[in-house]
Amino acid sequence: MPANTINGLALDRVYSTTLQAVRDSVAMEIVQSNPLLWHMYRQGAVRYEGGTECRMPVVLTESSNVSAIGTYATFSTTPEDGPDTARYPTWYKNRASVVVDNTELAQNKGAYQIVNLLNAKMAISKISLINELSRQLFTTNVGSPNELQGLPQFISQTGTGLTVGGILQASYPNWQNQFGSITAFGTDGLDVWEQLYMDASKKSTHPDIILTDPTVYRFFKRLVAPNQAERDKALWDQGFQNLLFEGTPVVPEEQLAGTGLTYMLTTTGKRQVNDFNLKPEHFTTPGKNPFVQGKATGVGLQLAILSHDDFRMTDFMTPPNSDVIIAHTYFTAMLTASSLARQGVSNFA
Repeated sequence: MPANTINGLALDRVYSTTLQAVRDSVAMEIVQSNPLLWHMYRQGAVRYEGGTECRMPVVLTESSNVSAIGTYATFSTTPEDGPDTARYPTWYKNRASVVVDNTELAQNKGAYQIVNLLNAKMAISKISLINELSRQLFTTNVGSPNELQGLPQFISQTGTGLTVGGILQASYPNWQNQFGSITAFGTDGLDVWEQLYMDASKKSTHPDIILTDPTVYRFFKRLVAPNQAERDKALWDQGFQNLLFEGTPVVPEEQLAGTGLTYMLTTTGKRQVNDFNLKPEHFTTPGKNPFVQGKATGVGLQLAILSHDDFRMTDFMTPPNSDVIIAHTYFTAMLTASSLARQGVSNFA
């Protein structure tokens, strides 16, 4: 950092003030740029955690102590375990760093020029983190264990081939996701989607977002008459193209391009939430977002955030033996699931 002089202290204030001014908007824009993240915030499917692992109660087998009885009838009860617990033991930390060489600072003299330089560096960092989180959400972390476990590690294309939360899918029908295969979208695409949607709808809950390969989305769009097209207005206003299927928004996801995959996801199972108004000031203090605290009481896929690293941003600092200043943004989180039977995937070769 600059020497501890009047000019140096003034520049220190410029650095710290610039960071504080952009932190809220950077966190907000990262969430707004990803339809799944934004939707999970809207649905109340995001929660803060502070422990070494996340535990989710799950129902793997139904109770045997339920039956009809007659007047004065006797009945026996059977000891049973439960509820079972899905355990997610690993937090995944992502960082985005802003690095500025002091030569660059010298070439941009004056507070305004420095602010412009820092804003440009922050914009590059923000876009890079947006793209990285989006990629991780739709890929496996096999071979890259520090990355998030993405959807393919929760939702199998066979329904039974994964171990999720420490529980083997093949051992419990209630822990198996729904799946379907499309041969030609114009022939059986909507039929497969309808069956998948019905199978994933449980106890008055339904998939609340559908993410699909952009090519599959175009096939779907061609089958929807223009005068019958309906959209999730809130998603549309955020810039996310979508059409409704069974009242649920279908959103093209570029990370699924070329895969032929469609994910039908249940977060809370609620229909569209229309009174959601996320603002930059909600991200002012890490771990204090009012749309996260006390939330995530849903029945499906949820995002857990380590409260200390909720887009936490450090001050600029100078590493030893270097002539640069560095600031970091940290985001530590994991996907969790309390019900896999409410999740579905279809493939289309």
